[in-house]
Amino acid sequence: MNLRCIGVSMILPGLVSTCVYGQSSTPTPPPELKKWDVWIGDWNLSGTAKDTPTGPEYKVNWHLHEHWILNGFFVQVDQTWKGNGQELHSMEILSYDPVKKIHTVSGFSGDGWTWALTATFNKTTTTEEGVATGPDGAIVTSRIEWEFSSDGKALSGTQQKRAERSPMDSFHGQRNQIEMMH
Repeated sequence: MNLRCIGVSMILPGLVSTCVYGQSSTPTPPPELKKWDVWIGDWNLSGTAKDTPTGPEYKVNWHLHEHWILNGFFVQVDQTWKGNGQELHSMEILSYDPVKKIHTVSGFSGDGWTWALTATFNKTTTTEEGVATGPDGAIVTSRIEWEFSSDGKALSGTQQKRAERSPMDSFHGQRNQIEMMH
């Protein structure tokens, strides 16, 4: 047996035991993530929106499919927004930052917009606040107030936005949950 084989035969068991004993138990999502449970399912939302303060109001239909991913550490939201003659697809990832102790929303849209929001929960109300950035560098801040019915199956919301160059008014409407997936 040469020295290389002897060295490997001595080091390999040590590495294997370190890997086996060095691993902690399977991590579990923090309990704070359960606050997102009320959103899980398929939602249909309808309402109205305006793209600019003086622009025309138009009807919107918005479908959301929200489900737990990656062992329950995150929620993925797949969205389709139909309004003003357009159909737009977006995705959000909802999470909890245990260091900062905040709920976060990271969004990405098929038209190049991205957004980062923080969410707070107070009984039947969820508030999301943050900033969206357009593909041209435009910045829009927003605040969205969602109010759930007492049974958690219906929702209404209002969004207020302010663009870098001009104020923008918002989306409002009703959401009705069509399927719960717990």
